Amino acid sequence: MCLICLEFEKGKLTTSEARRALGEMVPQLEPDHVREVESLLAEAEAQDDGTK
Repeated sequence: MCLICLEFEKGKLTTSEARRALGEMVPQLEPDHVREVESLLAEAEAQDDGTK
């Protein structure tokens, strides 16, 4: 797990903050993990949209 995942799951990053951080970290992360993080963030955004 990367720092983005850890901080996001602790609630210390919003989805937009996590996306911005991911954009900066893409070159250092494995492509598979980038897809996992994008999926995690998309799921969180979908849940947020469903609660509004």
